[in-house]
Amino acid sequence: MRTLIDGTWVTLPGTIGEIRKGLSEDERAVFDAEIETAAFENLPRVAARWALPARARAGDEELFRRLEAGDYTGVVYADGTPVEP
Repeated sequence: MRTLIDGTWVTLPGTIGEIRKGLSEDERAVFDAEIETAAFENLPRVAARWALPARARAGDEELFRRLEAGDYTGVVYADGTPVEP
């Protein structure tokens, strides 16, 4: 699987083992707990998020916090129309 991160194509790990190898010890413990308790239908989403490089995961978390706070600056619909709260 490949994805675009900050304008660069990145090949993501393709197995749970490869994901685990790319994590720090602390991250690995959190990943293991999350993957072991994820509902079956959520496993692909959980694995895909953890397959991202740490900097991309951190950027996503920052974006989610901003959106939860109601800041939609720069967010647009597919047609380019700005999203407004």
